[in-house]
Amino acid sequence: MSGGPGLALQARLAEACRWDDLTRRHESDPWAYLRRKLEEAESPLSAYKTELLARAGHALLADLARPMLPPGALQRHKETFEALLPASQYADLAFHLDPRTAPEARLDGARALLAAARAPTLFELEALPPERRPKSWEKRVAEISTRLRLEPVARLAERELDERRRALLARRLRARLGEYLSVTRSEGGVREDVSPFMLARVEAACAAVLRVLARRV
Repeated sequence: MSGGPGLALQARLAEACRWDDLTRRHESDPWAYLRRKLEEAESPLSAYKTELLARAGHALLADLARPMLPPGALQRHKETFEALLPASQYADLAFHLDPRTAPEARLDGARALLAAARAPTLFELEALPPERRPKSWEKRVAEISTRLRLEPVARLAERELDERRRALLARRLRARLGEYLSVTRSEGGVREDVSPFMLARVEAACAAVLRVLARRV
């Protein structure tokens, strides 16, 4: 995440979790601000996942072209693509990566699949009707929502709230999301090793918070 869309994504998420004096000079509604900043992450997130997928694909094809695969390489590649691809595309790729498959067939199959592969973002998944969202996605969002203790906040958000209580709920959401997003940061700034596995969970955390925010316009 050291530059390009990764840096832009990190900036949007950092802004979402910040409500300081400087922000309050230009913003009056912490609830709407948090929601807007998370939604502004859509473009850099899409670009960053496209970049990650391209990098992962290049690394996979380079390994498959070797005379001998490094130990554990196929499993590491599978873990990367499981976090990036829809379940159906991942299943097809895993089929092509079967160690029993001839090396040339593995390479050709993976190359053909990756040419059409794309990594959907949380925004694309959340735009689907609930019944059409992948079960694995719904499970991940539910697990992280529980971890962030969002359900009590969601129930309160459905009530008629005055401005002070609404601001208090927004502060809780910022704090819990910010704590979870700390996995993407180091003392020097943004971590260089934010893996697709970690990013998938960061996306689910943002989706869980956005679902709470959507309960009140």
